[in-house]
Amino acid sequence: MSWASRRQFKYFGGLVLVLGLIAFLFIYPSLNKVPTCSDGVKNGDEIGVDCGGSCQRVCDANVSEPVILWSRAFPVTGSVYNLVAFVENHNQNAGVESVNYEFRIYDTNNLLIGRRQGSTYIPPNQQFAIFEPRFDSGQSQIKSVTFSFTGQFIWIKKDPTIQTLPIVVDNVIFNANNGSPTLTARINNNSVYDLPPFDIIAILYDAQHNAINASKTIKEGLASNANSLLSFSWPQPFPLNPVTEDVLVQINPFTTSF
Repeated sequence: MSWASRRQFKYFGGLVLVLGLIAFLFIYPSLNKVPTCSDGVKNGDEIGVDCGGSCQRVCDANVSEPVILWSRAFPVTGSVYNLVAFVENHNQNAGVESVNYEFRIYDTNNLLIGRRQGSTYIPPNQQFAIFEPRFDSGQSQIKSVTFSFTGQFIWIKKDPTIQTLPIVVDNVIFNANNGSPTLTARINNNSVYDLPPFDIIAILYDAQHNAINASKTIKEGLASNANSLLSFSWPQPFPLNPVTEDVLVQINPFTTSF
């Protein structure tokens, strides 16, 4: 091999080495990428793709879907109704930060007369109510209401911390008030935490534990070791007076630091 050929060979070999080094620098990170919970690949200690193990997302195979216990329309006044669905999440340590839902309302001829859509969180290990206010049925009389979740459930690890806190509702008093029923109560935050804004839903039941009516109010938070009065009212009388009442304190666990 001549001197010129050897020089060309050295140049070519050096070029190949440099190109190989550049290619290695680009390819090596992808071949040795640290597994994450958002890379679209089942790796690390994951049970499924980006779920289970040390990931916050819980695999669908390891949770059960929430149970819809009932859904109803409660009269407010005239043709206006409040829509309520009562739901139970059996998953002790998993919840959903946000999922879409839909109420469907039917008349006495089983014809669909309206829809009401929204989104909600699903707390872990808890029964909770979803409340849609003031649906106007127009000239139709409501016969039935169905409720369904329409979005994808993305289950997240969440301990049922809120259910263990000493948040107590007492002094619950129903008064028929000559055709304008009211319900009053007191909520006590005996925990060490200041509560963020939350909903309170009152549901009234007859002797067979069938829901008679419901109402909702919103509290703009409650400080630690404080209490607050609650008041619910209805503009027209019920067909019968309630026997029992539920006052549900609904705090979004995904907006708290505890």
